[in-house]
Amino acid sequence: MAEGLTPDFTPDAVATAFAARLETLSAGLPTGIPQRSLISAVSGGPDSMCLAGLAQEYAARRGLVHRAIIIDHGIRPGAAAEAARVRSRLVHLGIRADVMKIKETAPDSGIQAWARSVRYTQLLEQARRDRALLLLGHHRDDQAETVLMRLSRGSGLSGLAAMRAVTIREGVALLRPMLGFGGELARRYCAARDIIYETDPSNVDRRFERVRLRQWLGGPTPVTGADLLRLSDAASRIDDTLVEAFRSHGVLPPPQPGGHMILPAASLELADVGLVRLLAHVTGQLTAAAHPPARIALVRLAARLRSAHASTLGGVRFTRHRGDWLVTAEEGRRPLHRRLAAGDVVIFAGTWRVTSPVAGVVRRLGERGSGAGAPWGESRGWANLPALARRSVPVVETLDGTLLYPHLDSHALSCDTNDGAVAEFLPFTLVRAEEMTATDQLKQVSTGRALPGVVQPV
Repeated sequence: MAEGLTPDFTPDAVATAFAARLETLSAGLPTGIPQRSLISAVSGGPDSMCLAGLAQEYAARRGLVHRAIIIDHGIRPGAAAEAARVRSRLVHLGIRADVMKIKETAPDSGIQAWARSVRYTQLLEQARRDRALLLLGHHRDDQAETVLMRLSRGSGLSGLAAMRAVTIREGVALLRPMLGFGGELARRYCAARDIIYETDPSNVDRRFERVRLRQWLGGPTPVTGADLLRLSDAASRIDDTLVEAFRSHGVLPPPQPGGHMILPAASLELADVGLVRLLAHVTGQLTAAAHPPARIALVRLAARLRSAHASTLGGVRFTRHRGDWLVTAEEGRRPLHRRLAAGDVVIFAGTWRVTSPVAGVVRRLGERGSGAGAPWGESRGWANLPALARRSVPVVETLDGTLLYPHLDSHALSCDTNDGAVAEFLPFTLVRAEEMTATDQLKQVSTGRALPGVVQPV
């Protein structure tokens, strides 16, 4: 189905259009992205209930496993009862459904941003466990509102592209197969399939920016949703073309399995508008920041780099390296630590998938144990890492104080059979597996058995 095209309405026509779109999105995913099952994120409203119904039809026809997940944020009175009602309705439709209760206490302000953050944390964790595609029910009306919000904030091309049909977060593919549907279509599908849905009172609460913009857009304004969608489509196409041109001309380097990039000095010869977009893309690859750096901050970064000054921005460090620029994650003033149980998988710093056969604490290597005499070189992928890049790579400090250097892997080299600790770098934005350039050592051993874990007392 073409983007923005609503099919002639019958439930079967909608299901056919949904299936075609989901097939297209799935086929374009990078090699190594898990697609063993489907998870629908369900709030209980008409959009997500329509999504769950369509996903169930799709899964049943193709012999796939599908389940719905309902997140109970505990924000409103009766939230638990509402989640239970939604689950009951889904089960009645033959859809497996689970309720995930958020245990954290909501903040006094920024509730919607907090709810979005904790919701995605839960959904991504479940999708990683199931090796599933995560389906979201955003539609055309949501997209128009998002573009309007971005316009009000002075966003550039990337921001005006708004929600993408495919994004990758923490190694999970998030698909929005309903972006071509209007909100009314979802309600009509629910009515035709006898699907009961909830009405969220926050959808008319003017304390929230999206509600105010939605009401403005629905009033007597010369700007229509169709206008905003055309703008979004044009912005996304231009932005994609620009980023692809960066790649093809050699000014946009691929991320390395060691979690760093080498930015060619020639990149700084780009015009200001191009360089700012390039730097935004590069910083996005190495961090899982909820919000990208502001344009003015990127302009200042570009000026500093052109003046040959090492710089940091948004948790990313730019350092001179053999005439080019080494781009690494910052260690930070408050070093990150993440507990890891034996055999478990954790996401560290939003950009690393770490697993270990023994329990411990995941942290960045930093200065300790990063010298040339340390045995990190015996672990796969470490040999050719620049010294500053090594410092930002995660290691596992075991319960007895031993330091474990994980093998560095990528999607192109499955770590399912490794019996040592493994750290897989997960670029925040969409990167095809073939663009992940491995180090020489990683290439040499990619077809062989993993080396045993390398440890060093600290």
